[in-house]
Amino acid sequence: MTKRDWIPRLTTLGLAAAMVLATAQVSAQEMTVFGAIKEGNADGSIPAYTGGLTTPPAGYAGGGNYIDPYAADKPVASITKQNLAQYKDQLTPGTQALFERFPEYRIDVYPTHRSMHWPDSVLKATTEHAGQAKLGGAVEGDKIENAFAGVPFPAPKTGYEALWNRYFTYIPYLELTAGSYMIDSRGNISNLSQGTMHKANVMYEPQLQGADNAGLTDMANIVTSAPVNVAGYSQLRKERLDYGSGGTLAWFFDPSQRRVRVAPNYTYDIPSSAFGGTLFYDEVFLFSGRMDRFNYKLVGRQEMILPYNSYKTLQANYTDVLGKKFLNPDFIRWEKHRVWVVEADLKPDARHAYKKRRYFLDEDTWLVLATEGYDHSGALYRVGYTYPIFEYTGIGGVSNGSYSFYDFNRGNYAFTWLGKSNGQPAEVKFYKDVRRPEMFTPKGIAGTSTR
Repeated sequence: MTKRDWIPRLTTLGLAAAMVLATAQVSAQEMTVFGAIKEGNADGSIPAYTGGLTTPPAGYAGGGNYIDPYAADKPVASITKQNLAQYKDQLTPGTQALFERFPEYRIDVYPTHRSMHWPDSVLKATTEHAGQAKLGGAVEGDKIENAFAGVPFPAPKTGYEALWNRYFTYIPYLELTAGSYMIDSRGNISNLSQGTMHKANVMYEPQLQGADNAGLTDMANIVTSAPVNVAGYSQLRKERLDYGSGGTLAWFFDPSQRRVRVAPNYTYDIPSSAFGGTLFYDEVFLFSGRMDRFNYKLVGRQEMILPYNSYKTLQANYTDVLGKKFLNPDFIRWEKHRVWVVEADLKPDARHAYKKRRYFLDEDTWLVLATEGYDHSGALYRVGYTYPIFEYTGIGGVSNGSYSFYDFNRGNYAFTWLGKSNGQPAEVKFYKDVRRPEMFTPKGIAGTSTR
């Protein structure tokens, strides 16, 4: 047996059949404005949607330390290699592969909470503009037209529409401290970077809706503070409404040169230098950038067990969470939720390290909760997960700033971390309005450098 014989191959028939069945069963149910099924599921393991989480738990002292509102919950199931067969139809192929690679791997499944709160203003905008958004451009999926604040495609008909919704989920202005780590095949931890990220969406921030940001959506400014060899570096990234006019816009500031430069290669399967090459640029936040190299198919909606309400992870210290082979199961909360499944096949004339990709988008947030990439032999290459937390003081929205990738070729994994570092509380701050709009300009990133 070769080193890669155990790696799962491309299998879609069983998954596709499950999607068709699930979609048929929910077609007559009441939908929310943003496109989720309002009712719970048949066995009650997924509750009805009632507006999300809007009340802080007892003990919340304000600021960016979001304590766990579900700390009293106990697992309803624990999945191991021994009982995996019982849950296979509720786990992504990538998750199943982790059990195959690591016999000691475990998933603790907790009661499901549909915590996403969409502000009334966003729901109103979604209703007012219903049916107006459409896809355009010379290449399918390259451009979205008539898109406004709110979900452009609550009932997506294609994989392109579903993935465009990801750019319109309600993520309010975020300011957070984070660290990125890589754990190699021997269990050694490398500190890739630590710093502060400011994240905003032009659609939801009137202060950013000037001429400089016309035609843009999601944007982020990342300022690196450690380790010492990269301290002071900063980068600015902006996503477009029309990728036919170019890919992701990006700039970086090098403190040794005191210059801001355009980053032309922030795209596709170029390894991300900020993450030590452990993921591609189009895997940042699990999905980003242009969709022109793949054909995206909407498979359907399915109930799946995935990381969710990750406050427990946020409150832990990174040294406790980073296991030698995988994230410590004691600190990862999994829940059953309904997700949209999108499959992407590489176009015959296109180049990419992946031949096939799969995305699992949460129906309540439109975040990509999990993704899989397969190489040109059909073997699983990389598996990624998002660990969302939700704002619960009335602002609403979600943070997708924490995510992991398991590399099945190199045997390592990487984790972008929002939890405690050196015993210090995590800082994830949500704001209704942009605090520092100057940070989202090329000139502004030089002023945010820490050295």
